[in-house]
Amino acid sequence: MGTIHYFNNKLYWNKRFVFLVTVYLFLSFVFVDSIWAEHYALRTESKNTKFILADKAIRLALIDTLYYRYDKWFSTFGVEIERLKHSPKNLVNKSELMKFHFAFAGLTGELTRTLAFTSKFSIPQIKEDFIFHSRRVKDLAYEILDQESANLKQKAEAYLYLGASEGYIGVFEYGEGNLITALINGLQADNHFEKALELDSQMVDAYFGLGVYRYANSRLGGLGNFIMQGGNDLREVGLNHLEKVLRMNTRTKPLAMKTLAWFYISEQINPDNAELPLNHPLHRSQSKIRSTELIAEMEEHYFEESPYDDFVGNKEVTLMKAVQFVIDKNYVKARGEFLKVKNIVDYLVGRGLKINSQLTDSVQAGIEFCELMLLSEVGSEKAERDATCSKIDEKISFLHGGGSMIEHDSRKIRSELHGVFAGALDTLFKKINC
Repeated sequence: MGTIHYFNNKLYWNKRFVFLVTVYLFLSFVFVDSIWAEHYALRTESKNTKFILADKAIRLALIDTLYYRYDKWFSTFGVEIERLKHSPKNLVNKSELMKFHFAFAGLTGELTRTLAFTSKFSIPQIKEDFIFHSRRVKDLAYEILDQESANLKQKAEAYLYLGASEGYIGVFEYGEGNLITALINGLQADNHFEKALELDSQMVDAYFGLGVYRYANSRLGGLGNFIMQGGNDLREVGLNHLEKVLRMNTRTKPLAMKTLAWFYISEQINPDNAELPLNHPLHRSQSKIRSTELIAEMEEHYFEESPYDDFVGNKEVTLMKAVQFVIDKNYVKARGEFLKVKNIVDYLVGRGLKINSQLTDSVQAGIEFCELMLLSEVGSEKAERDATCSKIDEKISFLHGGGSMIEHDSRKIRSELHGVFAGALDTLFKKINC
């Protein structure tokens, strides 16, 4: 059932070879009047070919992952990897094999976000598959770089995928709590993205990886930023790299949109921005304008028209909206979005996906938080007031005890998010004279 079918079928890629049509990975899309025009055109074109190239597969797949369609892509990638493993060992096939392994790793990475992996929750087999395919990307990239016959474009692509794989591993290791391993991979990724652009300026997808690392290391600060960037604040540099990805319509544009939206939401609660002038791009008001624009754009281009009748919503974008409304103190709308997230999670669980139960607990806490904040007044009866104050105190204790309305592996970001929720509860606590 659902994605679990793949995981229960460990030897699925040993099944007989079949030619599949439509494939995917993790990276692409061009904004036109209808995103489905390109999507369907690629599918139609693919039906008339014996094999599908990895680059076209990449263009098809990300859209489907937004609707949680994973199984067919795992199957497709497995078949393509098996086919290429038994094809002539030339540079073209080796490059395609590298890309499809990256596609598999990228798809697995997207799945971990759907399942809400954290340092406390993961599924061993998914982790193993992710690491295996990521390492194969690195091995194949180095093999390509070692071949004297490889031209500049092939070497630039190898550096791009090498950096992207290292970046994925770095993010994964950070989520696992392995800071040193994450930093090593991050530093390697940074260098390889730069090398890809040095060899071929058309490898613009490298700006996505560079943007994430420039921003995230600066935002989180500490040892990581000191090692990676000499302790410099490169948040704006990172955001500008990601904005460049959007302007250039690169293959990573959908991922850049999601990433940017979260980054701009994060800047609205960043205490380092307290003294910034109103017109500064990191000022809360400017960050809110940009995050709101990005969310609206994602909804318009991806979710107003769904290709699947049973699609009930994207939980990540819905969660973005919930957090934004909480920051804006619009608790009616925030509650509505938290309820939507809960329904989406129920839908995914019903499809057989093993969602982190902590996500469900956090979303429920978010709903209850909003309901408390919507209390306009409390009756004069002592028992009623005591009951309300007890609920507020319970939620404050939940937060201070390590609970969260929004899960995040960064202690700094988690603390800032807690501050938003706990601060609102403290204000309410005082308002009703608890």
